[in-house]
Amino acid sequence: MRVFEQQFPSEIESVLALLEACASQPDRLELWLSESREVRARLQADLRHRFPGCELRVHAAYKPLACEVFEVHLPLWQAAPPRHVHLRFPVLDGEHPERFLIEAYPLAGWLDDLRVRFTHEGYAADHYELVVDGELTRVEVPLRGATDALGRPCLRPTARVDIVQGEGATTRLVLTDAERCWDAYTAFLKRFPWPQQAPFFGVLRVAAELSEPDEPLAYGHERASLTEGLSEDLYFGTLEYFQDRAGVPLGSRELPVGQIVPVVKAVPGGPCRLTVDLLPLPQAAASSGAAPPLATLDRPLRVAEVYHLTREWPDPPTFHSVQGRPIPTLRRPGRGSGVLISGGQHGNEATGVAAALLAAGQLASPLPLGFIPLENPDGAALFEELRAVAPEHMHHAARYTALGDDLEYRQPPFGEADARCALARELNAALHVNLHGYPAHEWTRPFSGYVPRGFEAWSLPKGFVLLVRHTPEQSEQARRLAEQVCLDLSGQRALMAFNERQLRVYECHTAARPYQMIHGTPVMLAEVEGMLCPLTLLTEFPDETVEGERFRLGCTAQGQVIESAVRWLEGEALSSPRPAVGDGRK
Repeated sequence: MRVFEQQFPSEIESVLALLEACASQPDRLELWLSESREVRARLQADLRHRFPGCELRVHAAYKPLACEVFEVHLPLWQAAPPRHVHLRFPVLDGEHPERFLIEAYPLAGWLDDLRVRFTHEGYAADHYELVVDGELTRVEVPLRGATDALGRPCLRPTARVDIVQGEGATTRLVLTDAERCWDAYTAFLKRFPWPQQAPFFGVLRVAAELSEPDEPLAYGHERASLTEGLSEDLYFGTLEYFQDRAGVPLGSRELPVGQIVPVVKAVPGGPCRLTVDLLPLPQAAASSGAAPPLATLDRPLRVAEVYHLTREWPDPPTFHSVQGRPIPTLRRPGRGSGVLISGGQHGNEATGVAAALLAAGQLASPLPLGFIPLENPDGAALFEELRAVAPEHMHHAARYTALGDDLEYRQPPFGEADARCALARELNAALHVNLHGYPAHEWTRPFSGYVPRGFEAWSLPKGFVLLVRHTPEQSEQARRLAEQVCLDLSGQRALMAFNERQLRVYECHTAARPYQMIHGTPVMLAEVEGMLCPLTLLTEFPDETVEGERFRLGCTAQGQVIESAVRWLEGEALSSPRPAVGDGRK
């Protein structure tokens, strides 16, 4: 059912209307727009023809420092690299202290490619200062004071027009296409008569059409993308709105709000449009299809392909998702305490799914082994749908289940989470190898403070990361497990070079160091009560959006962790009584 629809004038129309109102020819015009480089260049040429003799420039409104460097400075640097680049970035009250240093990403990556020394400092100003071998360039940051989905104040990127006529100068802010959609959507959220109890809907589908296409930034998977930024804000902003409405802490993962589906795409030259539909949660149709060989797989598997690869597993699926999709499981008998290996808890994290399937077919051990390669097939199915619209986007809307919660935090009835709980009990699992991924490029929420709230440590890629969680009694074992797995990973030369490069650039854009380095791999160790198994080893490969060689590197790294962790447990003295397997509930 369509519950909201609106079309908006584009920001270029608004800017041109503003310029039409100029009483006389401007002496200088400076514009910041969220349009593509090509569109901005065409507009700049048109305006120069219209205002001959006017000093004129059209800049990027979103990620202005990165775009300025990429469009103006980088071509010059590639021809003649500077010796030293120093960046002064704004530090503004109420904002994340490193917001504008993070927003300058991937500046350090470009400079690292050129082997140019990079330094930076924050200062109390509302603009950047880029100092290249002593020569200073000021880069403006057009911002609008606004509010997020909960009404909290924040600064967001906006379009801006500076007009100089004689001795007079005026600055006007203009709403971008994405801002108009965001404001209309948050107003809709607040006035719609939602149910009092969760789930608040079956499927909430929010579709936005913007005129701005993504701008590749010639560094890894980086793009200047307001379509992706708006999609992320629509998803997480909706989650936060209903978390607040339900009286649960922001960032809570157990509230079954319903399935949120943001579909944001660029329609260059078209109107800006927003629609909202409320739909019943569908039941999945049976699916099957041939799968490519896992050994050479270079892209995320489709759900039907996972089912094809598990069709000959001896046990028929016992567990099903909310939408009725089967959750394949495989049990291998053995002696002693076992290992549970799972992938796909979050539907947009794909390398772990492939690695778990490979291990199920190749790994032999005297220990009991259990495999759940795709825990969240509903999320994976949504990931397929969204990738068809924007294959380069991270699509965190596919992260959780069709109920809108994280299956690890599911409250009764447990549904998808029953598979891992039951298998862990059958195996008397001492170790859970839980395969995950995270964004392969910068993760932003432009309309909620830019840096993703609650996920600040994952806003920039920093290589293949391990998280080792343990009960209070298992701290020493956790340390030994981390040491052994990281030692084995250190033999993967391509992976070590990948980690070193990503960490070097990451550490130029933030002072956050939530990890310790063990044999070339960043590791986070944490004591956690009430876990499913006494030890949990989580992997985090930056795989969201990747294909090709990078995807294969992720599968290799995930597979090495599985093998190393199982071998480590085989070598442990298991004669002492093991803590009982819990249910993973807090």
